[in-house]
Amino acid sequence: MDVSLFEIIGPKMMGPSSSATAGMARLGSTAHKFLTGPVQHIDLRFVPAMEDSYYAWRSHLALIGGVIGIAEDDNRLLQAMDLCREKGITLSYSLFPEPAPPMLLTVQITCRQRDGSIHSLYGISVGGGSIAVEKIDGFAVKPTATEAHLFVFADKDVEGALLSCLPGGKLASKDCREGRYLLCIAVAKDGHEEMAEKARKVPGVTRVQYLEPFSDLGFVPHEPLFTDYAQILELSQKTGKTVPELAMEYEENRSGRSRQEIWDQMAGMLEVMKTSARESMTETMTPLCGFNGGNEGKKIQAAYEKGILMGGTVMPEALAMAVSIMEYSGSCHNIVACPTAGCSGLVPACLLVTAQKRGYTDKQLIESLFVAAAIGVVMAHHKVSFSGNNGGCQGEVGVGSAMTAAALAYLGGGDTDTILQACALAMKNIPGLSCAPLKTTGEVPCIKRNGIGVGNAFSGCDMALSGVRSFIPPDEVIDSLYHLQEKLFRSPAFRALKNTEGIGANWTPTGKATIARVKEQNRDILLPKVPPEF
Repeated sequence: MDVSLFEIIGPKMMGPSSSATAGMARLGSTAHKFLTGPVQHIDLRFVPAMEDSYYAWRSHLALIGGVIGIAEDDNRLLQAMDLCREKGITLSYSLFPEPAPPMLLTVQITCRQRDGSIHSLYGISVGGGSIAVEKIDGFAVKPTATEAHLFVFADKDVEGALLSCLPGGKLASKDCREGRYLLCIAVAKDGHEEMAEKARKVPGVTRVQYLEPFSDLGFVPHEPLFTDYAQILELSQKTGKTVPELAMEYEENRSGRSRQEIWDQMAGMLEVMKTSARESMTETMTPLCGFNGGNEGKKIQAAYEKGILMGGTVMPEALAMAVSIMEYSGSCHNIVACPTAGCSGLVPACLLVTAQKRGYTDKQLIESLFVAAAIGVVMAHHKVSFSGNNGGCQGEVGVGSAMTAAALAYLGGGDTDTILQACALAMKNIPGLSCAPLKTTGEVPCIKRNGIGVGNAFSGCDMALSGVRSFIPPDEVIDSLYHLQEKLFRSPAFRALKNTEGIGANWTPTGKATIARVKEQNRDILLPKVPPEF
């Protein structure tokens, strides 16, 4: 398993959702690469539970925009339907027949080209903007996110001939349908054109398609420097290195990139965070569905300045900024997923406000971001889902606040053990927190739910800095989180409840009355529905 720090702090993407918007754009962009000519029609097949929400998340605009070549951080995604009309491309949606795929953000993109040929992609947005592509034109595939691949279509099994002429190539998957084959081969980015040309000359090969990594963050064959917190602690004690130093070494080891490149990329993430914080606190925000008005964060800041809040000097301002950044994301501006858009207010708000109060430098802030990234990387290696849809909001606000607690503990002078304890103490406060937004939007309660993450982050940090220790070791805390996600939020019973009767806000009279109103509000961007046979 390969996980980059910049899949945890990053990528930069357009809100409102890293999984329901940005991840969808990446799936669309991947489908775009397998087209062989101009498109005539695009159909998007959703899980039935997405029928009443794809338009509020702008999932369809992201998917369509990706298909026509627009990236996940480009706000032209919002004009995707208009751009298709200009190109003469017609659009529709359909639903997977029951039993539907278990993952809510599973989609099939089917494109009919003007020459009559049809190309399709079946994939999943798994959280934080990361994607998993499972089928291309009906063939099962297993590309990894951080490696480059050649997709080789053939009318016979050419595995042996391919691998013999592609030194260094690694077979990721092979599938056969009606006598035709698709082989997915991991290759080095350098020299891929020469390798593709060699593959085309293999007898039986009909087409070769090169695909950049879904997450272009560098990759070299490696053993991860660490995959759990105990290893981080042991390495730190043995070498005297800090968590930021170990995090950078981890990324060097996995990516082959220089430490300066890695540092500069994290510095770039900090600049995007600063921009989102500044603009969200000074400009009027207009979230897509408008339930929060776009100025709730400013209300909190104004109340703090009037001296009527009770939370001290740092937390109220961090709360105001976290809510404001979430409103910024909900208004389709660019933010840094950390690790998702659904909790993108936590890390920047808590760190930036603390830096303002205590005079921390950008260098210290960047180091604290490396701490947060290392905390999240270990969770990913423990198979924790960062998607609220797939693993509960404990995987978004819970994980985000644990990462933030650790980063704050570093800024507060905590040693490696204290940093890890801050993560564990914060994470233990959140197990069981479900993902229950109004079916039509993540604005309720996701924007304000970042508020509990702010309090939780400072709580975990301050307990750890005080010498309080988690009775359950940090790695076991994370294992228990994964276990809860598997047993509860991914169970058929829970999914049936969530997708039919609804839970949380969807169960309330106000929640039920909202769905029809939002659908009417978005009538201009609804897609026509067609039978799933398309």
